Amino acid sequence: TWKDQACVRTSQIHWREDHSVTWLERHMEMTQGFILVGKNPGLFVLGEPTHDREDLDEKHRALPDPATTKAYILPPGQGIIIKKGTWHDFPVSCGPPVSAFILNTEEVVEALASMPAAGPMNHGDCFKLRMSEHWDFTLKFPDPRPFVQKLGLVPTPIAQPLMGPEGYGAGMQRAEVASGWGNGARVLVVPVVNVEVFTPGCGGPAIQPHLQSVPELANKGWRDYGNRRGLQRLSQMFKELGIPATAVINSEAAQLDYVAEALKSSGWELGAHGVNNSSGNAKMTRAEEEAHFKHCLDGLQGSLGARPATWLTPGFSVTERTPEIAAKSGIKTFLDFVDDDVPYDIVHTESGARTLCLPYCMETNDFSLVLTKNFDARQYAQAIEDHVRQLAKEPGEKVVCLGMHTFVAGTPARVLALSEAFGRLKACPEVRFATAAQVHDAVRKPR
Repeated sequence: TWKDQACVRTSQIHWREDHSVTWLERHMEMTQGFILVGKNPGLFVLGEPTHDREDLDEKHRALPDPATTKAYILPPGQGIIIKKGTWHDFPVSCGPPVSAFILNTEEVVEALASMPAAGPMNHGDCFKLRMSEHWDFTLKFPDPRPFVQKLGLVPTPIAQPLMGPEGYGAGMQRAEVASGWGNGARVLVVPVVNVEVFTPGCGGPAIQPHLQSVPELANKGWRDYGNRRGLQRLSQMFKELGIPATAVINSEAAQLDYVAEALKSSGWELGAHGVNNSSGNAKMTRAEEEAHFKHCLDGLQGSLGARPATWLTPGFSVTERTPEIAAKSGIKTFLDFVDDDVPYDIVHTESGARTLCLPYCMETNDFSLVLTKNFDARQYAQAIEDHVRQLAKEPGEKVVCLGMHTFVAGTPARVLALSEAFGRLKACPEVRFATAAQVHDAVRKPR
Protein backbone atom coordinates (compact mmCIF):
# COMPACT_ATOMS: atom_id res chain seq x y z
CA THR A 1 0.00 0.00 0.00
CA TRP A 2 1.45 3.33 -1.04
CA LYS A 3 0.28 6.83 -0.20
CA ASP A 4 2.27 8.51 -2.98
CA GLN A 5 5.14 7.81 -5.35
CA ALA A 6 7.32 4.84 -4.41
CA CYS A 7 11.01 5.51 -3.86
CA VAL A 8 13.68 2.81 -4.01
CA ARG A 9 17.02 3.41 -2.32
CA THR A 10 20.06 1.18 -2.00
CA SER A 11 22.16 0.78 1.11
CA GLN A 12 25.22 -1.24 2.07
CA ILE A 13 25.14 -2.15 5.75
CA HIS A 14 28.32 -3.07 7.62
CA TRP A 15 28.87 -5.09 10.78
CA ARG A 16 28.38 -3.35 14.11
CA GLU A 17 29.61 -4.67 17.44
CA ASP A 18 26.75 -3.14 19.38
CA HIS A 19 23.71 -5.43 19.39
CA SER A 20 21.43 -2.95 21.14
CA VAL A 21 18.16 -1.78 19.63
CA THR A 22 18.50 2.00 19.93
CA TRP A 23 15.66 3.11 17.64
CA LEU A 24 12.32 1.75 16.47
CA GLU A 25 10.00 3.39 13.96
CA ARG A 26 6.70 2.73 12.22
CA HIS A 27 4.78 3.97 9.18
CA MET A 28 0.99 4.20 9.16
CA GLU A 29 0.38 5.04 5.50
CA MET A 30 2.53 2.53 3.62
CA THR A 31 3.78 -1.05 3.65
CA GLN A 32 7.58 -0.75 3.58
CA GLY A 33 9.72 -3.27 1.73
CA PHE A 34 13.30 -4.54 1.93
CA ILE A 35 15.09 -6.75 -0.62
CA LEU A 36 18.52 -8.21 0.09
CA VAL A 37 20.81 -8.39 -2.93
CA GLY A 38 24.09 -10.26 -3.16
CA LYS A 39 25.24 -13.30 -1.21
CA ASN A 40 24.88 -12.22 2.40
CA PRO A 41 21.95 -12.42 4.85
CA GLY A 42 20.58 -9.60 6.98
CA LEU A 43 18.96 -9.25 10.38
CA PHE A 44 15.70 -7.40 10.93
CA VAL A 45 14.31 -6.30 14.29
CA LEU A 46 10.51 -6.25 13.97
CA GLY A 47 7.80 -5.52 16.49
CA GLU A 48 4.12 -6.31 16.03
CA PRO A 49 1.84 -3.30 15.42
CA THR A 50 0.37 -1.79 18.57
CA HIS A 51 -1.84 0.98 17.18
CA ASP A 52 -4.90 -1.29 16.97
CA ARG A 53 -4.30 -3.36 20.12
CA GLU A 54 -7.51 -3.33 22.18
CA ASP A 55 -5.64 -4.51 25.29
CA LEU A 56 -3.49 -1.36 25.36
CA ASP A 57 -4.36 2.19 26.43
CA GLU A 58 -3.76 5.17 24.16
CA LYS A 59 -0.29 5.83 25.55
CA HIS A 60 0.96 2.31 24.97
CA ARG A 61 -0.56 2.10 21.47
CA ALA A 62 2.03 4.76 20.59
CA LEU A 63 4.89 2.56 21.79
CA PRO A 64 6.33 -0.77 20.64
CA ASP A 65 5.72 -3.81 22.80
CA PRO A 66 9.12 -5.30 23.79
CA ALA A 67 7.44 -8.67 24.40
CA THR A 68 6.48 -8.94 20.72
CA THR A 69 9.69 -7.47 19.29
CA LYS A 70 11.98 -10.07 17.79
CA ALA A 71 15.04 -10.39 15.54
CA TYR A 72 14.67 -12.29 12.28
CA ILE A 73 17.33 -13.50 9.84
CA LEU A 74 16.50 -12.95 6.17
CA PRO A 75 18.50 -15.14 3.73
CA PRO A 76 20.34 -13.50 0.81
CA GLY A 77 18.26 -12.79 -2.27
CA GLN A 78 15.02 -12.65 -0.28
CA GLY A 79 12.68 -9.75 0.45
CA ILE A 80 10.20 -8.77 3.10
CA ILE A 81 7.13 -6.49 3.11
CA ILE A 82 6.07 -5.23 6.52
CA LYS A 83 2.45 -4.26 7.09
CA LYS A 84 1.33 -0.84 8.26
CA GLY A 85 2.28 0.01 11.82
CA THR A 86 4.99 -2.64 12.16
CA TRP A 87 7.78 -1.41 14.42
CA HIS A 88 11.21 -1.89 12.89
CA ASP A 89 14.84 -0.93 13.05
CA PHE A 90 17.21 -0.40 10.13
CA PRO A 91 18.56 -3.72 8.71
CA VAL A 92 21.62 -5.15 10.45
CA SER A 93 24.61 -7.01 9.04
CA CYS A 94 25.08 -10.64 10.10
CA GLY A 95 28.85 -10.31 9.73
CA PRO A 96 29.70 -9.61 6.09
CA PRO A 97 28.39 -6.39 4.51
CA VAL A 98 24.81 -6.75 3.27
CA SER A 99 23.30 -4.76 0.40
CA ALA A 100 19.61 -3.98 0.31
CA PHE A 101 16.97 -2.22 -1.76
CA ILE A 102 14.76 -0.20 0.61
CA LEU A 103 11.26 0.62 -0.63
CA ASN A 104 9.72 3.78 0.84
CA THR A 105 7.43 6.59 -0.21
CA GLU A 106 8.88 9.93 -1.25
CA GLU A 107 7.23 11.46 1.83
CA VAL A 108 9.19 9.20 4.19
CA VAL A 109 12.47 9.72 2.32
CA GLU A 110 12.07 13.49 2.45
CA ALA A 111 11.19 13.38 6.15
CA LEU A 112 14.28 11.31 6.95
CA ALA A 113 16.47 13.59 4.79
CA SER A 114 15.21 16.64 6.70
CA MET A 115 16.76 15.40 9.94
CA PRO A 116 20.25 16.90 10.55
CA ALA A 117 21.06 13.98 12.87
CA ALA A 118 19.38 10.85 14.13
CA GLY A 119 16.58 11.74 16.52
CA PRO A 120 12.96 11.09 17.44
CA MET A 121 10.49 11.88 14.66
CA ASN A 122 6.75 12.35 14.22
CA HIS A 123 6.28 13.80 10.77
CA GLY A 124 6.21 12.69 7.15
CA ASP A 125 4.61 9.32 8.01
CA CYS A 126 7.64 8.43 10.12
CA PHE A 127 7.11 7.97 13.84
CA LYS A 128 10.50 7.16 15.34
CA LEU A 129 11.49 6.89 18.98
CA ARG A 130 14.62 6.37 21.03
CA MET A 131 14.13 3.24 23.16
CA SER A 132 16.07 4.53 26.19
CA GLU A 133 13.62 7.42 26.57
CA HIS A 134 10.76 5.04 27.25
CA TRP A 135 12.27 2.00 29.01
CA ASP A 136 14.83 1.50 31.76
CA PHE A 137 16.29 -1.59 30.07
CA THR A 138 18.13 -2.22 26.83
CA LEU A 139 16.70 -4.47 24.15
CA LYS A 140 19.43 -6.53 22.49
CA PHE A 141 19.54 -9.24 19.84
CA PRO A 142 21.98 -12.20 19.99
CA ASP A 143 25.14 -12.17 17.92
CA PRO A 144 23.86 -13.52 14.58
CA ARG A 145 27.23 -14.68 13.24
CA PRO A 146 27.32 -18.17 14.81
CA PHE A 147 23.72 -18.78 13.68
CA VAL A 148 24.16 -17.83 10.02
CA GLN A 149 27.48 -19.65 9.81
CA LYS A 150 26.03 -22.84 11.33
CA LEU A 151 23.13 -22.80 8.85
CA GLY A 152 25.40 -22.13 5.88
CA LEU A 153 23.80 -18.77 5.07
CA VAL A 154 27.18 -17.14 4.39
CA PRO A 155 29.56 -18.33 1.66
CA THR A 156 32.77 -18.06 3.70
CA PRO A 157 33.60 -18.38 7.41
CA ILE A 158 33.00 -15.21 9.42
CA ALA A 159 35.76 -13.93 11.66
CA GLN A 160 34.32 -13.71 15.15
CA PRO A 161 36.49 -11.75 17.57
CA LEU A 162 36.34 -13.45 20.94
CA MET A 163 37.01 -11.94 24.35
CA GLY A 164 37.73 -8.42 23.15
CA PRO A 165 40.27 -7.15 20.60
CA GLU A 166 43.27 -8.92 22.19
CA GLY A 167 41.40 -12.03 23.33
CA TYR A 168 41.67 -11.26 27.07
CA GLY A 169 38.24 -9.74 27.67
CA ALA A 170 36.43 -6.56 26.76
CA GLY A 171 38.55 -3.55 27.64
CA MET A 172 41.51 -5.72 28.72
CA GLN A 173 45.08 -5.50 27.41
CA ARG A 174 47.93 -7.91 27.97
CA ALA A 175 51.08 -6.62 29.67
CA GLU A 176 54.24 -8.73 29.99
CA VAL A 177 55.86 -9.45 33.33
CA ALA A 178 59.48 -8.43 33.80
CA SER A 179 61.95 -11.27 34.30
CA GLY A 180 63.55 -12.07 37.63
CA TRP A 181 60.42 -13.13 39.49
CA GLY A 182 61.42 -16.82 39.71
CA ASN A 183 64.12 -16.24 42.35
CA GLY A 184 66.46 -18.72 40.71
CA ALA A 185 63.90 -21.31 39.64
CA ARG A 186 63.24 -21.94 35.97
CA VAL A 187 59.83 -23.53 36.43
CA LEU A 188 57.25 -22.86 39.11
CA VAL A 189 54.75 -25.71 39.28
CA VAL A 190 51.30 -24.83 40.65
CA PRO A 191 49.10 -27.84 41.50
CA VAL A 192 45.47 -26.66 41.13
CA VAL A 193 43.00 -29.01 42.82
CA ASN A 194 39.45 -28.54 41.53
CA VAL A 195 36.84 -29.18 44.24
CA GLU A 196 33.50 -29.40 42.48
CA VAL A 197 29.83 -30.30 42.83
CA PHE A 198 27.24 -30.70 40.10
CA THR A 199 23.54 -29.92 40.11
CA PRO A 200 21.65 -33.22 40.55
CA GLY A 201 20.18 -34.44 37.29
CA CYS A 202 22.30 -32.11 35.14
CA GLY A 203 25.08 -34.60 34.41
CA GLY A 204 28.79 -33.88 34.49
CA PRO A 205 32.10 -35.62 33.68
CA ALA A 206 31.66 -39.37 33.39
CA ILE A 207 33.86 -42.44 33.71
CA GLN A 208 31.18 -44.50 31.93
CA PRO A 209 29.40 -42.02 29.63
CA HIS A 210 27.04 -44.67 28.23
CA LEU A 211 25.18 -44.75 31.54
CA GLN A 212 22.35 -42.29 30.91
CA SER A 213 19.45 -43.59 33.01
CA VAL A 214 17.71 -41.27 35.46
CA PRO A 215 18.42 -41.35 38.33
CA GLU A 216 22.02 -42.09 37.37
CA LEU A 217 24.15 -43.55 40.17
CA ALA A 218 27.53 -44.65 38.84
CA ASN A 219 28.97 -41.46 37.34
CA LYS A 220 27.44 -39.27 40.05
CA GLY A 221 28.92 -41.57 42.70
CA TRP A 222 32.30 -41.46 40.95
CA ARG A 223 32.26 -37.64 41.13
CA ASP A 224 31.07 -37.67 44.75
CA TYR A 225 33.90 -40.08 45.62
CA GLY A 226 36.33 -37.29 44.78
CA ASN A 227 35.03 -35.08 47.58
CA ARG A 228 34.63 -37.94 50.07
CA ARG A 229 37.99 -39.67 49.51
CA GLY A 230 40.02 -38.16 46.68
CA LEU A 231 40.26 -34.73 48.29
CA GLN A 232 41.61 -36.17 51.53
CA ARG A 233 44.03 -38.44 49.68
CA LEU A 234 45.47 -35.56 47.65
CA SER A 235 45.76 -33.41 50.77
CA GLN A 236 47.70 -36.14 52.54
CA MET A 237 49.99 -36.65 49.53
CA PHE A 238 50.93 -32.98 49.34
CA LYS A 239 51.51 -32.85 53.11
CA GLU A 240 53.84 -35.85 53.01
CA LEU A 241 55.79 -34.37 50.10
CA GLY A 242 55.90 -30.90 51.64
CA ILE A 243 54.51 -29.44 48.41
CA PRO A 244 52.16 -26.42 48.36
CA ALA A 245 49.00 -26.40 46.26
CA THR A 246 46.05 -24.21 45.37
CA ALA A 247 42.48 -25.47 45.57
CA VAL A 248 39.79 -23.81 43.45
CA ILE A 249 36.44 -24.53 45.04
CA ASN A 250 32.76 -24.35 44.13
CA SER A 251 31.08 -22.39 46.91
CA GLU A 252 28.35 -25.07 47.10
CA ALA A 253 31.03 -27.74 47.62
CA ALA A 254 32.40 -25.80 50.60
CA GLN A 255 28.99 -26.09 52.26
CA LEU A 256 29.62 -29.82 52.72
CA ASP A 257 31.09 -30.27 56.19
CA TYR A 258 33.58 -32.99 55.21
CA VAL A 259 34.81 -30.89 52.28
CA ALA A 260 35.21 -27.74 54.37
CA GLU A 261 37.03 -29.68 57.10
CA ALA A 262 39.45 -31.26 54.62
CA LEU A 263 40.18 -27.91 52.96
CA LYS A 264 40.75 -26.06 56.22
CA SER A 265 43.27 -28.66 57.36
CA SER A 266 45.02 -28.98 53.99
CA GLY A 267 47.28 -25.94 54.26
CA TRP A 268 46.47 -25.10 50.64
CA GLU A 269 45.70 -21.71 49.19
CA LEU A 270 41.90 -21.64 48.87
CA GLY A 271 40.72 -20.13 45.59
CA ALA A 272 37.32 -19.74 43.94
CA HIS A 273 35.69 -21.83 41.21
CA GLY A 274 32.19 -20.41 40.85
CA VAL A 275 29.04 -21.59 42.63
CA ASN A 276 28.91 -25.10 41.13
CA ASN A 277 30.21 -26.81 38.01
CA SER A 278 26.83 -27.00 36.33
CA SER A 279 26.46 -23.20 36.18
CA GLY A 280 29.01 -21.19 34.23
CA ASN A 281 29.02 -17.49 33.42
CA ALA A 282 28.23 -17.69 29.68
CA LYS A 283 25.05 -15.83 28.66
CA MET A 284 24.90 -13.94 31.95
CA THR A 285 24.16 -10.23 31.92
CA ARG A 286 26.65 -7.93 33.62
CA ALA A 287 24.42 -7.65 36.70
CA GLU A 288 23.98 -11.42 36.87
CA GLU A 289 27.70 -12.06 36.54
CA GLU A 290 28.61 -9.48 39.18
CA ALA A 291 26.08 -11.09 41.53
CA HIS A 292 27.50 -14.54 40.69
CA PHE A 293 31.02 -13.49 41.70
CA LYS A 294 29.75 -11.93 44.94
CA HIS A 295 27.63 -14.96 45.81
CA CYS A 296 30.56 -17.33 45.24
CA LEU A 297 33.16 -15.27 47.10
CA ASP A 298 30.82 -14.48 49.99
CA GLY A 299 29.92 -18.16 50.28
CA LEU A 300 33.52 -19.35 50.34
CA GLN A 301 34.48 -16.73 52.90
CA GLY A 302 31.60 -17.81 55.09
CA SER A 303 32.39 -21.53 54.79
CA LEU A 304 36.20 -21.42 54.90
CA GLY A 305 36.99 -18.22 56.80
CA ALA A 306 38.96 -16.41 54.07
CA ARG A 307 37.99 -14.54 50.92
CA PRO A 308 39.69 -16.05 47.84
CA ALA A 309 41.94 -13.97 45.60
CA THR A 310 42.47 -16.66 42.91
CA TRP A 311 39.76 -17.52 40.39
CA LEU A 312 39.06 -20.24 37.81
CA THR A 313 35.72 -20.09 35.99
CA PRO A 314 33.86 -23.43 35.92
CA GLY A 315 34.18 -25.13 32.55
CA PHE A 316 35.79 -22.01 31.00
CA SER A 317 32.20 -20.77 30.65
CA VAL A 318 32.94 -17.04 30.46
CA THR A 319 31.68 -13.79 29.00
CA GLU A 320 33.78 -10.99 27.55
CA ARG A 321 33.31 -9.20 30.88
CA THR A 322 34.54 -12.02 33.14
CA PRO A 323 38.17 -10.79 33.51
CA GLU A 324 37.03 -7.23 34.26
CA ILE A 325 34.42 -8.35 36.80
CA ALA A 326 36.94 -10.68 38.43
CA ALA A 327 39.32 -7.76 38.94
CA LYS A 328 36.53 -5.56 40.33
CA SER A 329 35.62 -8.39 42.72
CA GLY A 330 39.09 -8.45 44.26
CA ILE A 331 40.60 -11.33 42.28
CA LYS A 332 44.37 -10.95 42.01
CA THR A 333 45.27 -14.17 40.17
CA PHE A 334 43.23 -15.42 37.20
CA LEU A 335 43.53 -18.92 35.76
CA ASP A 336 41.09 -18.88 32.82
CA PHE A 337 43.62 -18.41 30.00
CA VAL A 338 45.69 -21.28 28.64
CA ASP A 339 47.84 -19.69 25.94
CA ASP A 340 51.38 -19.47 27.31
CA ASP A 341 54.06 -20.90 29.63
CA VAL A 342 54.76 -17.57 31.36
CA PRO A 343 52.66 -15.41 33.69
CA TYR A 344 51.40 -12.10 32.34
CA ASP A 345 49.16 -9.28 33.45
CA ILE A 346 45.85 -8.23 31.96
CA VAL A 347 45.04 -4.57 32.52
CA HIS A 348 41.63 -2.94 32.32
CA THR A 349 42.21 0.06 30.06
CA GLU A 350 39.59 2.25 31.75
CA SER A 351 40.25 1.62 35.45
CA GLY A 352 43.88 0.46 35.30
CA ALA A 353 43.01 -2.63 37.38
CA ARG A 354 45.73 -5.24 36.94
CA THR A 355 45.26 -9.00 37.29
CA LEU A 356 47.98 -11.65 37.05
CA CYS A 357 47.22 -14.52 34.67
CA LEU A 358 48.74 -17.92 35.30
CA PRO A 359 48.13 -20.03 32.18
CA TYR A 360 46.12 -23.13 33.07
CA CYS A 361 47.91 -25.76 31.01
CA MET A 362 45.69 -28.09 28.95
CA GLU A 363 48.56 -30.54 28.30
CA THR A 364 49.00 -31.35 32.01
CA ASN A 365 45.31 -31.36 32.95
CA ASP A 366 43.97 -34.66 34.26
CA PHE A 367 40.83 -34.36 32.12
CA SER A 368 43.01 -34.03 28.99
CA LEU A 369 45.37 -36.85 29.88
CA VAL A 370 43.04 -39.33 31.58
CA LEU A 371 39.53 -38.74 30.24
CA THR A 372 40.48 -37.63 26.71
CA LYS A 373 43.75 -39.46 25.98
CA ASN A 374 42.97 -42.45 28.24
CA PHE A 375 46.39 -42.46 29.89
CA ASP A 376 46.82 -44.91 32.72
CA ALA A 377 48.11 -43.70 36.09
CA ARG A 378 51.82 -44.07 35.20
CA GLN A 379 51.42 -42.45 31.78
CA TYR A 380 49.52 -39.56 33.35
CA ALA A 381 52.19 -38.86 35.96
CA GLN A 382 55.03 -39.34 33.47
CA ALA A 383 53.48 -36.86 31.02
CA ILE A 384 53.42 -34.21 33.74
CA GLU A 385 57.01 -34.92 34.73
CA ASP A 386 58.23 -34.83 31.12
CA HIS A 387 56.41 -31.54 30.51
CA VAL A 388 58.03 -29.86 33.52
CA ARG A 389 61.50 -31.26 32.81
CA GLN A 390 61.42 -29.95 29.25
CA LEU A 391 60.40 -26.48 30.45
CA ALA A 392 63.30 -26.58 32.92
CA LYS A 393 65.72 -27.04 30.01
CA GLU A 394 64.45 -23.97 28.20
CA PRO A 395 65.66 -20.42 28.85
CA GLY A 396 63.62 -18.01 30.91
CA GLU A 397 61.21 -18.43 33.79
CA LYS A 398 58.06 -20.49 33.27
CA VAL A 399 54.95 -21.43 35.20
CA VAL A 400 52.81 -24.52 34.72
CA CYS A 401 49.46 -25.11 36.40
CA LEU A 402 48.51 -28.74 36.95
CA GLY A 403 44.73 -28.99 36.74
CA MET A 404 43.68 -31.83 39.05
CA HIS A 405 40.18 -33.01 39.94
CA THR A 406 39.49 -34.86 43.15
CA PHE A 407 37.59 -37.62 41.31
CA VAL A 408 40.31 -38.11 38.65
CA ALA A 409 43.73 -37.29 40.15
CA GLY A 410 42.56 -38.32 43.63
CA THR A 411 42.17 -42.05 42.95
CA PRO A 412 44.62 -44.42 44.71
CA ALA A 413 46.61 -45.45 41.63
CA ARG A 414 47.02 -41.91 40.35
CA VAL A 415 48.01 -40.52 43.74
CA LEU A 416 50.69 -43.20 44.02
CA ALA A 417 52.08 -42.40 40.56
CA LEU A 418 51.84 -38.64 41.15
CA SER A 419 53.62 -38.83 44.51
CA GLU A 420 56.58 -40.57 42.89
CA ALA A 421 56.75 -38.13 39.96
CA PHE A 422 56.39 -35.08 42.22
CA GLY A 423 59.11 -36.42 44.49
CA ARG A 424 61.50 -36.59 41.53
CA LEU A 425 60.53 -33.10 40.34
CA LYS A 426 60.97 -31.68 43.82
CA ALA A 427 64.58 -32.84 43.73
CA CYS A 428 65.27 -30.88 40.51
CA PRO A 429 67.12 -27.63 41.36
CA GLU A 430 65.44 -25.78 38.47
CA VAL A 431 61.92 -26.67 39.66
CA ARG A 432 59.94 -25.24 42.55
CA PHE A 433 56.36 -25.94 43.60
CA ALA A 434 54.19 -22.98 44.61
CA THR A 435 50.63 -21.81 45.10
CA ALA A 436 49.04 -19.36 42.68
CA ALA A 437 49.19 -16.72 45.43
CA GLN A 438 52.92 -17.34 45.93
CA VAL A 439 53.58 -16.83 42.21
CA HIS A 440 51.51 -13.64 42.35
CA ASP A 441 53.54 -12.34 45.30
CA ALA A 442 56.83 -13.26 43.61
CA VAL A 443 55.85 -11.34 40.46
CA ARG A 444 54.68 -8.31 42.42
CA LYS A 445 57.74 -8.21 44.69
CA PRO A 446 59.94 -5.19 43.89
CA ARG A 447 63.20 -6.13 42.18
